[in-house]
Amino acid sequence: MKERSIEEIIQKVSLWRRLHNGVLKNGNLVRYTLEEAATKVGVSKKSLDDYLLQLRSGKKYNFNFQDHKHAKVGVLRAFVKKMKAQNSSFQKLGSSE
Repeated sequence: MKERSIEEIIQKVSLWRRLHNGVLKNGNLVRYTLEEAATKVGVSKKSLDDYLLQLRSGKKYNFNFQDHKHAKVGVLRAFVKKMKAQNSSFQKLGSSE
């Protein structure tokens, strides 16, 4: 499987959550389970859960999504991993004082 772009995972996660929260169909609000919504999006729920976590972590650490929207998701993963490691180091320094 090819690695998806950040822009693509934002679109897939957004659609997945929108389907779960409910969409109007023939005038009725239809809500899908996360698993059903994932099937409709065409990506496994496990992958979508992971993408959502990466996106939320990227937002928390001020990742520049606009500048990297065409980059592969690995760029976001590496950024989040680096920031978590730095954050962990700062916390260890603060607790040793």
